[in-house]
Amino acid sequence: MPRIGLATLNHSPLHDGGASRWLEHLDAAAESGFDALAPDIFWLRRVEAEAVSLARLRREMETRGLACMEIAGIGVGEPESTRAEVEDQRRMAAELGAEFVNTRVITAIDAALVERARGVAESFREVGTRVALEFSRGAHLGGVAEASALCAAIGVPGVGVTIDTWHFFLHPDGPDWAGLSALLLDCFANVQLSDGVAYEEGAFRTATMDRRRLPGEGDFDLPRCLSALPKPLGDVDCPLVVEVLNVDERRRPIRDFAHRAASSTRALLDGVLSGSRESGG
Repeated sequence: MPRIGLATLNHSPLHDGGASRWLEHLDAAAESGFDALAPDIFWLRRVEAEAVSLARLRREMETRGLACMEIAGIGVGEPESTRAEVEDQRRMAAELGAEFVNTRVITAIDAALVERARGVAESFREVGTRVALEFSRGAHLGGVAEASALCAAIGVPGVGVTIDTWHFFLHPDGPDWAGLSALLLDCFANVQLSDGVAYEEGAFRTATMDRRRLPGEGDFDLPRCLSALPKPLGDVDCPLVVEVLNVDERRRPIRDFAHRAASSTRALLDGVLSGSRESGG
């Protein structure tokens, strides 16, 4: 069974400007059986604004058996903004022992951008954190093939591609199964898991932030996607972040949301792994 992390983004201060509710998140994740937390940058900044040190946050996480799977995340773009984000999030990654920093490309990809991304990857590598490249319609990496090519161009060990299932299935041209099949193990980072349904043209922002669904509640062929990963799903070193961003789920208590997210994810994984065993895979 892969390691499973709970993303904080659905109940993040990003949405309402309120408190981080960090202890609720930790208790909910631990009680629901998650292995890790995947905090977002807005949540972490609010935690620190509430005078909670990252050292204390890490201690409380470890007491509950939770690792820091991913920080979401950094935007690689113009030199000054990238430098500022790296400085801030590298510190956070080091203090929390983050496995990954989720990374979006927010300007056009050229030789200068590749070199800048290489510097970002090398900087995080010094503190033991891997860069995970996320593709999406809303960024300059549109799909898995483009993200894989950038990974190869960066050339820093540990850099990999995040397979965000929502962006994979709702790519304007449809899911790139050939690109996923061609993704090399060395260029694979992790999975961000959610289900979903098609959305109307022009509604990307609302759909991606408010309409994702729990595994099994949408139209995605998640078993096929997870079975096609470069790393076997049954490998304990296959990190999976449950990132369901949904406005209705956001209105639920964090504990209820975490429990339902964990249950639906386990049901999906059990089905995929059982099918693999029956087919001899």
